[in-house]
Amino acid sequence: MEPLAILCVLLGVVIIAVRAPLIFAPRATVRLFDRLIATNAGVRALGLLIGPLALALVVLARGGGLLEGVLQALGWLLLAATLWLLAAPASYRRVAHRVLAHFEESVDMAIVRILGFFASAIGAGLIYLGIIVL
Repeated sequence: MEPLAILCVLLGVVIIAVRAPLIFAPRATVRLFDRLIATNAGVRALGLLIGPLALALVVLARGGGLLEGVLQALGWLLLAATLWLLAAPASYRRVAHRVLAHFEESVDMAIVRILGFFASAIGAGLIYLGIIVL
């Protein structure tokens, strides 16, 4: 199995592990996300977890095909997010707290479940991509 395929499977598993709880316990999961980013240290720890995956995507997805281009664009997007988490955790916390508060107060939990389902489907698609396609 090629390194890019292994990375796609790993990224898919991480996405499913983080987003699937939204399907089963959306309110508790939103509260957990809010507690995880309650401090600058928590936000920076999140950035340190995402950073290596983002960097690996940028480095490993260097082929000339459309699929590699999409994966590399995803890597650059994740890398930019990582830099934001590490360089300005307070601004990220402000934005994330507002978004999570909006989801908890104004959005029906059925919608949150649907978003969790679609995110898990994207994770499953990345696993499929890594196992079958690459």
